[in-house]
Amino acid sequence: MSTDIRKPVWCGTSLRAIALVTAFGLLSACASDEGLVSESEVSASQVISAPDWGHVHNLSIIGDLVFIGTHDGFWKQENGKEPVLLSQPTFDVMGLAGNNERWLASGHPGANMDAPSDLGLIESIDGGTTWKPVSLLGEVDFHRLISVDNFVLGVSAHDNSLLRSIDGGQSWRDLGTTLIFDIAINPSNPDSIFATTENGSIQSLDGGLTFSPITTPTPLVLLAWGQQGLYATSASGQILFSGDDGANWTQRGSLGGQPVDLAADSADVVAVVNDSIFGSNDGGLTFVERIKG
Repeated sequence: MSTDIRKPVWCGTSLRAIALVTAFGLLSACASDEGLVSESEVSASQVISAPDWGHVHNLSIIGDLVFIGTHDGFWKQENGKEPVLLSQPTFDVMGLAGNNERWLASGHPGANMDAPSDLGLIESIDGGTTWKPVSLLGEVDFHRLISVDNFVLGVSAHDNSLLRSIDGGQSWRDLGTTLIFDIAINPSNPDSIFATTENGSIQSLDGGLTFSPITTPTPLVLLAWGQQGLYATSASGQILFSGDDGANWTQRGSLGGQPVDLAADSADVVAVVNDSIFGSNDGGLTFVERIKG
């Protein structure tokens, strides 16, 4: 796989957030605060100040635990408690997928790592503490990663190619180039895939080999497929939910601003807005600030 042509890596701001601003003309956060609970309405003991982890790139949630991929390492936070740094040594976590049995990530090495600038696909099988290369070391930087068992999809930051692996990331097939903002896999049926692009939402029913346009009530940006169904956001932070693989949608609450990442597990939903992390335990109807950026 050739990666001679490099696109700039934006470390200070999420590359995906910049693309969203351009594509959707979002000049400022202009959403209403409906569905968003302010810090003053939450017990001070529940809102944690963020540690010095740079920028938050991605989230994952398992029950009450939120896992956080940041510019300065991989972290875990139990609701109401201080985040704990897991990765040793730290690295810039640009892509994140998996669970406590096997975490997958991509990004760039930290100061104490002897590795090329693009980490390709790396894995941890000890809860996110130690990481080792799996494939594409020095070749690819995945800014989006999703997985269900051994089925893995990744979006390359360098050329926007969508890559697919069916053997846990050991080998890859290039599915072509589409400017994908976000992508989600049905956890109970990996053949069912939903993605957002600059030209609207697309859907695959054959594991990503082919995609077709699909109509949504509003342009969608971020996606998270939990056990109850598919969650999505608009560029302004409106939460939408589909229980039938994206055929029909209902509006939930609002994040009150432009989101950077979204994750869901059953009725628990978390999102990043302005480097703060907000959480919902009612399927995205209401949110409270969980970690103050």
